[in-house]
Amino acid sequence: MLGRIAIYLSNDKACKRRIDAGLKLAKEHGAEVVGVYPTDGVAGTYYDESIIPQDVRKVLHDRRNDFREATRKLFLESAATAGVKAEWRTPGGEADEALALHARYCDLLVMSKAEQVDTVAAIIPNLPESVVMASGRPVLMIPNAGNFETIGRRVLYCWDQRREAARAFTDATPFMKRCDELVVLEIDRDERAFKENDLHEDDFGNFCTSLGYPQPRHLVKKSDGIGVGNVILNTASDLSSDLIVMGAYGHSRMRQWVMGGASRTLLSSMTVPVLLAH
Repeated sequence: MLGRIAIYLSNDKACKRRIDAGLKLAKEHGAEVVGVYPTDGVAGTYYDESIIPQDVRKVLHDRRNDFREATRKLFLESAATAGVKAEWRTPGGEADEALALHARYCDLLVMSKAEQVDTVAAIIPNLPESVVMASGRPVLMIPNAGNFETIGRRVLYCWDQRREAARAFTDATPFMKRCDELVVLEIDRDERAFKENDLHEDDFGNFCTSLGYPQPRHLVKKSDGIGVGNVILNTASDLSSDLIVMGAYGHSRMRQWVMGGASRTLLSSMTVPVLLAH
């Protein structure tokens, strides 16, 4: 069960979708929510306020305060309507560091990929990627489009025998225990290595059932030139999955994390929530 869920709040268009998703999960799990609205780390990073006339600077600050207050009101009123205990936090410092820190005090952080039309969120490069890699907690990415009535009833879990995938499996425990359907997907498996390591086809299924999870359906597919990310998305669509669980891979460029190919594809094209863990 999830006990405490953090929700990334900002003045972007997807904020209400994150709030709704976080509250939906909180009600299902009997959890409380923490709304995290980073206040600093944007203006000072992308422009020097000292060069802006004082009257213009005041307008910018007032507008930022208005955005924050409107978001605070939306978050707390939505939580009250849903009957969910909620806390509001406005940490200073860089947004990615603040979110990663607050995520460590929760079981899950709810985020989404910024659209180009967003304001503050759009000018922070690779914010979700940086938080996923640094937080040490699972991050649930909410699509910016599409409708989903449930989250985590029909789980598609991506398994590639690596550490990150194993971490994602453990981090998804609250969802795995409650799901009605579990599908394990392997893509481009090295069959020779599989046999040399004396692994058996039913090993992962036996592992799942030993934990009390549903008996999984195990799929092994090839990417066949279309890319691992597209195979995952196509499979999720074919199965009507309402949650994709996968490990996050990437590398750092000047403090900003850049996701691997499959993760990038899912973040840019996802139509169902994606749980990422590193």
